Amino acid sequence: MTEVLDRRRFLKVSMIGGAFVAALPLASCGRETDAVSGAEPPSASNLRSEKLGLFITIKADNSIVIGAPNMEMGQGTFTSMPMMIAEELDADWSNTSVELMPLMLKKLAENEEGSDAATKGFDYFHAYQGAGGSQSVKKNYTYLREAGAAIRNRLVRAAAARLGVPETALRTEDSYVIYDGGERIPYGDLIEAAAALEDSESVALKSPEEFRIIGTHRRIMGAHDIVTGAPVFGIDQQFEGMLHAVVARSPYFQSEALRFDDAAARAVPGVVDIIQIPRIWPERGSTELLSLHGGVAVIAETLWSAMKARRLLDIEWDTGEFAEESTAASEADYRRFLASDGSEGEVMREDGDVETALSGATRIVEAQYSSKTLTHVCMEPHSAAADMRDGIWTVRASHQFPDRLAYCVAEVAGIEPTQATIETARLGGGFGRKYPTDYGSEAIWLSHRLRRPVKVTWTREDDIQQDAFNRPCMSKFRAGLNANGEVVGWDHLIAAYGAHIHVFPAGMIENFRARSYYPPSGMWFGAWRGPGHNTMGFMLQSFIDEVAEAAGKDPLQMRLEVLSPDRKLPYPGWGADFYDTGRDANVLRVAAANSEWSDRNALPSGHGRGIASHFTFGSYCAHVVDVRVEDGELEILRIVTAIDCGQAVNRLGIEAQMEGGALDGVSVALHQAIHVENGQVVEKNFDTYRLMRINEAPKEINVHIIDSDEHPTGTGELSLPPIIPALTNAIYHATGKRIRDLPIANQLQA
Repeated sequence: MTEVLDRRRFLKVSMIGGAFVAALPLASCGRETDAVSGAEPPSASNLRSEKLGLFITIKADNSIVIGAPNMEMGQGTFTSMPMMIAEELDADWSNTSVELMPLMLKKLAENEEGSDAATKGFDYFHAYQGAGGSQSVKKNYTYLREAGAAIRNRLVRAAAARLGVPETALRTEDSYVIYDGGERIPYGDLIEAAAALEDSESVALKSPEEFRIIGTHRRIMGAHDIVTGAPVFGIDQQFEGMLHAVVARSPYFQSEALRFDDAAARAVPGVVDIIQIPRIWPERGSTELLSLHGGVAVIAETLWSAMKARRLLDIEWDTGEFAEESTAASEADYRRFLASDGSEGEVMREDGDVETALSGATRIVEAQYSSKTLTHVCMEPHSAAADMRDGIWTVRASHQFPDRLAYCVAEVAGIEPTQATIETARLGGGFGRKYPTDYGSEAIWLSHRLRRPVKVTWTREDDIQQDAFNRPCMSKFRAGLNANGEVVGWDHLIAAYGAHIHVFPAGMIENFRARSYYPPSGMWFGAWRGPGHNTMGFMLQSFIDEVAEAAGKDPLQMRLEVLSPDRKLPYPGWGADFYDTGRDANVLRVAAANSEWSDRNALPSGHGRGIASHFTFGSYCAHVVDVRVEDGELEILRIVTAIDCGQAVNRLGIEAQMEGGALDGVSVALHQAIHVENGQVVEKNFDTYRLMRINEAPKEINVHIIDSDEHPTGTGELSLPPIIPALTNAIYHATGKRIRDLPIANQLQA
């Protein structure tokens, strides 16, 4: 069905330097709002200077520049976002380029509603310009298509006036307005006339069957710059005359320096100053965002001088209240909770009467699972450059949510966030780690203190030891089966992580209960690709295989029985309003059909085939994994993936996300683990935090995208949660050895 855009004065349009420039008002929810930092509405003279964000620029040579509102960190938004605009604009994709839009902030009027910021206690509205939670495509899909449709409509009307023909006699294709009488007018010839027009009262959006760009395979924008080493990442960013800083942070959790001797460090040529940074850490849920670990900063003319001097610092650290924390002690506490009656835990969900159902069950299936703490290790270590001299207040950094840095600038400088300039760049990976503000806060604080531009750079050791870690987890399951092998009761105890328990099989089993226990810890935990889902996917989808075996059923059959009948269940989690069991069942069927699932029991000795699915942030994914295990050595032969993310925008990008998430998950499953001893992280670099090597990677990955007219949902975090259980289930099928504890390393040896 064709959608209709109905918005008066939807775009602000001007002619600048011979180009047609279109910007959207800040409000993406229908409000007519143009004021940014108290500025007047944009005109031809001030449109570029006001931080409204330029979505579309059509030049006289018929080339088009499209603004990408969301951060690019490898998930493909620099391609998928412009594709939405270009589709409705009928742009020539081969003559289109992309630029990252500047941050858009606007101070909210008193009691003004309609913004996520307002509900979270912030005083400033921002369009959704972040990158996290697999939300970029979902939140901007209609908004950006409307922008393209509105501009196309202006161009058609300008052409109709020039030719003296009805608009209905014209069509558009590849940046031309075409009249069937023979005229082909390039958009570049119409820009002045189009800029003089106002928006129509209503503009139709295309129906999916009319798409020529959305739903196709498009190579990523900016690939040439990446492979040729152009300075496109945050770590490349500079200020003229800037200083370099590295920070010695406490190896102990939540502590800072008691005293230090910097005499030897100051003797290093190029060292400018050595400053103690206080520990400033906002309470969870606070609207204050400035985050400083505390430590000792070495500021020098070059990065290498700063790093050399840091090694010469003699620091006595406060060991803090968590000096005795260790992985062994924490896991003992988790096991104590799982061995209890669970009364100490918080009830996360309870349906029906679990105890009665279990007591009346024909058979009880019970198992316990665990996973270790994980760190992010983004390809690009953290860095941020700030220039906080009076009246400048500029930050250049790779960050998933630039508005958060603007708040930090405001806190330090005592200004309005709209006065800050936040210049972001492509992120060399994010996965949730570049959501916190700590590395940006250090640059902001030091630059403000010194009144000079300062760039803070983290080393890989800093990155691993001062991470916003993924929580470790232990789970204990009990499932009750009746005489027909049907699940009649389900009890789930979770130690250290209670997130995302409203996925499979919650709501599908009449008697269901989940309780969680959060022990104290000094570690800083944060978002990590598919937060919560990455743990629950492994445990839930592994245990359902154990339940299937106890019931004498095929693992696919058991899943489909639990998911049946197809229905939409209210989803009180995050990222979706409901969970469609039919769509989950469908990705399982598609993955199974394309992997010869029915032949799994005819595989040669030592071969195994496992299946799993998961619902993550509104999308559905299933994997089937084939493995061979010989003499304790694991070989991953093939992964077959099915994904339902609604309307596919860039199919090539979706395939890349599915492949990347699968590889990430396999690496986690095989090796990755952070350990704590004496209140400190043990691992420091890749020599101790082991990632998957290329010879361990799957030999083949086949991705099947399910065609859908549903509103698009995200893919960045979707592939990882089900890949780990699909792998461990395949290992069990091949060897009879059940993997209940991650990582797998050394568990397959005889």
